[in-house]
Amino acid sequence: MRLRPSGRARAALGALLLLPALLVGPHAPAVAAPSPQAAVEAAGYWDSATGLGGAALAREVHHIIATGTTRLSYDQVWSALKVTDRSPSDPSRVVLLYQGTTMPASNNGGGVDQWNREHVWAQSHGSFGTTPGPGTDLHHLRPTDVTVNSARGNLDFDEGGAQNAEAPGNYADSNSWEPRDADKGDVARMVLYMDVRWDGGDGFPDLEVDDVAGGTGPRHGRLSALLRWHAEDPVTAAERARNDAVQDLQGNRNPFVDHPEWVQSIW
Repeated sequence: MRLRPSGRARAALGALLLLPALLVGPHAPAVAAPSPQAAVEAAGYWDSATGLGGAALAREVHHIIATGTTRLSYDQVWSALKVTDRSPSDPSRVVLLYQGTTMPASNNGGGVDQWNREHVWAQSHGSFGTTPGPGTDLHHLRPTDVTVNSARGNLDFDEGGAQNAEAPGNYADSNSWEPRDADKGDVARMVLYMDVRWDGGDGFPDLEVDDVAGGTGPRHGRLSALLRWHAEDPVTAAERARNDAVQDLQGNRNPFVDHPEWVQSIW
């Protein structure tokens, strides 16, 4: 895990974040890089939460992930997503949530066959908009095909409905969206992160995972479905890499990627 920003991140973002470089000597000995999980634990990132459970764990995790963060503007999110979601096989492309396919990173906007910024926790569920804060939190913002994004809209998360023709494996009914199996755990961990991170401070609403409710209340469901998805679709190497990249740019981590077992402890 990179505890300071990588050169690749700074090069892609340009003037987005002016952060110090991590310099490596040209004759440094070759050593095996630690896993992201091992590096995070070695750095003591989660030390103060160790041994806690339930509400106490949730409070301490919130304190950790709300401290020392950088809030990006909504415009800066465009550049950030080109880093956090770049295709591992082609850095000029981004991976699209709900489809798993890629699209040229430069093809961002609001038109057909372009990608835009999907709020996994729909911004209308709490009416927080796109001002720096929950509306620009990289842990729940993902590149998504424009028309697929529109089809998902502000639907809650639950199971059932008719399959989406453009994004096979995703289903929707009148009030909910079910992502494809490969994204279910990712979606669950993003939504659960938002619940713990944004708890009513700083003038923003207290976001809570709940049953399917719709409307503009700060609720997103369904908790039973999200917990099942988290268990059935475990954390992947791609999620861990994205967690590293978001920390590079935003300064915090998704606790449920590093410690999946904390989901059961908190909920």
